[in-house]
Amino acid sequence: MTNVSVLLFDLKTGRSSSTVQVRLLRFLEAMNVCRGGELMGVDMLLLDSQANYLTPLFSFFTVLNFNRLATHMPNLKSSSAYSLTVFDVNQCNQNYQLSDSVLIIHFSDSNSFNEVKPAILIPLEFFWLRHNRSDMLGLANTNT
Repeated sequence: MTNVSVLLFDLKTGRSSSTVQVRLLRFLEAMNVCRGGELMGVDMLLLDSQANYLTPLFSFFTVLNFNRLATHMPNLKSSSAYSLTVFDVNQCNQNYQLSDSVLIIHFSDSNSFNEVKPAILIPLEFFWLRHNRSDMLGLANTNT
């Protein structure tokens, strides 16, 4: 069976056998402060690497539980691109959200998370932020 490549935006809840191409923006260690900072797992923020100007830029929150750290953690690098196949998609706890997505990806035992080389380039325009009022006025005063 061949896996169909989809965008993060198109994912629905349940088990997915589709393939998504993502960039790992950041991963954060989730510590249990009640147990002296014991490592519970890793939370990851993923960006859809197939997004373009016609599709929304979409980030996704992902959880890698403690029992799967030994398998996947040695291969994880921030800003690297990955192909993710066979995973579970669930509703995100609204009290604990790293992204705008209402869904969360959970790794499963049959999960495939492989680095893509060469890394998929995401256009710089997707990350352009306007930090001051003069930038906004400059854009507003152009006829382009």
